Amino acid sequence: MTFTWTHLDEPDAPACEALIIAIEQDLGAPVHEIVHKHLRKRRTDPSHAFPRFEVHFDQYLFGHLHIPTEIEDGVPEFAELTIIATVDACWTVLRVPTNGKSIIPIETDIAHDLRGLIRRAQGLVGPDTTTGELLRRLFSIVVNELEQVITNTGRVIDKFSEELSGIDTRDLSRALSDQIPKIRQRAQDVRREVASLGTVIDELAVILEAIVNDDLDLHRTNSDGTLDEIFSNSTEIYLRDTYFRSRRLAVVHDEHLEKLQFVFESIKQLTDADEVISGRFIGAIASIMLLPTFIVGLYGMNFTHMPELDWPLGYSFAGFLIVAVTVFQVWYFRRKRWL
Repeated sequence: MTFTWTHLDEPDAPACEALIIAIEQDLGAPVHEIVHKHLRKRRTDPSHAFPRFEVHFDQYLFGHLHIPTEIEDGVPEFAELTIIATVDACWTVLRVPTNGKSIIPIETDIAHDLRGLIRRAQGLVGPDTTTGELLRRLFSIVVNELEQVITNTGRVIDKFSEELSGIDTRDLSRALSDQIPKIRQRAQDVRREVASLGTVIDELAVILEAIVNDDLDLHRTNSDGTLDEIFSNSTEIYLRDTYFRSRRLAVVHDEHLEKLQFVFESIKQLTDADEVISGRFIGAIASIMLLPTFIVGLYGMNFTHMPELDWPLGYSFAGFLIVAVTVFQVWYFRRKRWL
């Protein structure tokens, strides 16, 4: 039989109904109500994507794959690729989160790239293409995009570290009022994005592991007694490689979370250091004011016998002593960088 692939990009309601009818006509049986609901309208929260892949009634595969639409906007949203597949046919629906209350999908670089890759995959489909080969390509596209996202995220996190290491610690107060709040906000945005990637990467690895271990497949017995399956041995070998790449993504993802934790710890250390410097500054000012005040108080006491009262240069001596003590303290604290 000739393989067919139908792909819809942001379908409207009539296109979704037509797709359901086409799928059920090909199967010769209705699909599960869950599939109806997911095809008619996106039911997965764009901010909490959860990939899935499962067999329904030993008739078709149903599932979702997800790719983030952005990594630095602070809003973890994912494009969703819904897949229904049989041994001889495949139907896919791509939905990208919309911008606020608008019905227009977000057109980010990642979403645009994903659409281009799917179109390229469509151009490679021929009469001899199998469902397993197509699904292998789709899994590979998703993993490739996730690898690119992880790589870009790593560059952004490394940039945070570089910016923090480049801060002049001698002028922390200015950095804390200008540079550091901006770095902290951007790092918080990226942390939300990276955290949301965890489930997507982990569940994708679980799906691929089930496929390569033959725990997830669809079989058909032909009239001559031969057995067809979606994922042939050769396809499973390709997918095993994709599976190991997804496992690597999980490791790198954990490393990114550790790097982000280090960024926030560095910010806290700089904040604590500024508090220490501020405390030293206040202590130095208090000391500078204390000794002259002590001298003034000492000579302001009303005792009968004070030798300095009879000195011709007593007043000058007291003034000189106050100035000398103040200058010495300023020099001393500046040398210790408390001022």
